[in-house]
Amino acid sequence: MTNYLRSSKFGHVECVEEPCCAKCDEKTKPPCDIGCKSSPAVEHVVLINMPFLQGDQEAKVLRCLYDLQFRFECVDALVVGRVLNKVENVTHCLFMRFPTLETLKNFYKSDALSKVLCSMAPHLHGEIVVDYVSSTGPLDTECKDPVCMSLTLLRRKRDVPPGEMDCSLFSLKTLADGYCFVSDFSFGSSLYICGDKHYTNAFASFTKSLCDLDKLLEDLQYTKLLHLKVLPLSCSTIHVNVLAFKPIKSCL
Repeated sequence: MTNYLRSSKFGHVECVEEPCCAKCDEKTKPPCDIGCKSSPAVEHVVLINMPFLQGDQEAKVLRCLYDLQFRFECVDALVVGRVLNKVENVTHCLFMRFPTLETLKNFYKSDALSKVLCSMAPHLHGEIVVDYVSSTGPLDTECKDPVCMSLTLLRRKRDVPPGEMDCSLFSLKTLADGYCFVSDFSFGSSLYICGDKHYTNAFASFTKSLCDLDKLLEDLQYTKLLHLKVLPLSCSTIHVNVLAFKPIKSCL
């Protein structure tokens, strides 16, 4: 296993990080061309509890989940990895992006998914599944460098209109999209296709390093908007930070 290095916010992680990059005012995001405009997508999120999985067994299970993107067509992005912050009954996370609702439904019926679930069954002690439609930009999860993700599931209060939550999350996305260290930010309302019926909304941010994820989560404007406009609308929340698993051969 890879040696762990300590990050100020996440504890131990399994990758070597470069020093923190320059501030945003010292570099700019590359301009988006027509091909990288935001487009609707369906996102599949699974929070998994596999508390006794470690070592080679963990690598094998994560590799099976990672390979789903090659066994099933129309997977636009995939992030799977260990949860870095302490969350009760959640140890790992899987995030998948599909172009349409139909492709997600076909994924649920696929033999590839059934085989992976069978291999996970002896280690699985619980899961939370949420599917939602979002408007997203491009997200490259096949590059050799790990992708870092911060994911939050929310249960909207009964007296809060769905539109109010959407507006608040859109404000959060607009702010995050303006940061050069944020690769992508998505949010949406649960489709209740399969799995958990408790959580009504979800949002996720993606960066290219833990250092960049630290920057976002410690940013004063982002934190203020999150705690003043988004979290007060929710009566239940789960937040996880994830460093993407990458097979050794993909890092060569």
